Amino acid sequence: MALDIWSILIIVFIFQGVFILFSIVASPKKRMKRENIFLVFIILTLLWYLFEFLSVRNVFNVGVNLFYGTRYGSWLLLGPLTYFYYKSITDKQWKFSKYSLAHLIPFIVFVIVIPMVYGDVLNKRQVDYGMLSVFDHREKIIEPIQYMYSVVFILQFTHLGFYLIKNINIIKAYTQDLRLEYATINGNIKWLRTFNITLISILVFSAAFLYILLKTDIYRRHLDYIYVLPIGFLFYLIGYYMMNVEWKTVDKKTVKYANSSLDIEDMPKYVEQLERLVHEEKIYLKSDIRLKDLAVKLDVKNHHLSQIINQHYKVSFFDFINKNRIEHAKVDITNTPDKPLIQVAFDSGFNNKTSFVNAFKKFENKTPSKYKESVLNS
Repeated sequence: MALDIWSILIIVFIFQGVFILFSIVASPKKRMKRENIFLVFIILTLLWYLFEFLSVRNVFNVGVNLFYGTRYGSWLLLGPLTYFYYKSITDKQWKFSKYSLAHLIPFIVFVIVIPMVYGDVLNKRQVDYGMLSVFDHREKIIEPIQYMYSVVFILQFTHLGFYLIKNINIIKAYTQDLRLEYATINGNIKWLRTFNITLISILVFSAAFLYILLKTDIYRRHLDYIYVLPIGFLFYLIGYYMMNVEWKTVDKKTVKYANSSLDIEDMPKYVEQLERLVHEEKIYLKSDIRLKDLAVKLDVKNHHLSQIINQHYKVSFFDFINKNRIEHAKVDITNTPDKPLIQVAFDSGFNNKTSFVNAFKKFENKTPSKYKESVLNS
């Protein structure tokens, strides 16, 4: 077995992935989380890719055709798995069903069924020199099914891109839904984006590798690593952030009230009560205030309260609370200009400086420091 520094690095990634996998499986708390079930399959798939990559570039041979799945389209598996993972986090009503299996049909057909039925589908040139060698200028005899798998080899990355775009839309919708129920959105959503962006980077690097190979007709071994090494960063993300996160749930009834049973004539009454909670009780000062907390105080259903806020104030619950927090912060800055801004943020209901600054810029078009400067100079 010939090892260079890059192969050693991949082995380190493999050990890291195995350790994370064991950490999830060995912990009942982590293992029981629905999203972690799909995370386990994602880790197993990434480990498969790394083992395969290491095997292809060294002298040992596994001797099982299906193990070398990249040749047949094994990346057709990664997209659906990430989609299932994101759905399990963002939609608690979503369940894996027989219809979900439709997403796995391309993988099952090209990676499992056809190779098992036809045996040695690929020719020696594809095995020894790569799947795209069928497109080079050298004279050769290639059967149609072998051309088909060379195309599948490229399309598997397009397939992954399709699911990564779906994931972007899922994250965007999830963020909007959270704003309807929560006044504070923690940094966990950032890791969903980062995880997806890392997968996109792998896809971009893969596309760059394929373009260079097809354009120049020259194989450069070191270029293979540009789409393999980011997998190590994915393991880092999973190990330090993703597997321990407590994801916030969303009540889908809050989002959809087209057929609402709320009596419109009752809305002014609830608005008046809501105004009292805001101006007299200052409920926005509670950093972890939720829509359901207000709904309990008003004795109204969650989705009805969401409808009231959205239709009367023309904002989400998130913006409704944070706008009142910013108004409180402005008064605090004006009355006590010597108070540190971070203390103003905490006293106004924010639980971190970033959320405070972002909200201030959104509603005042300036940072808290700029606002304070204008107060001091007035």
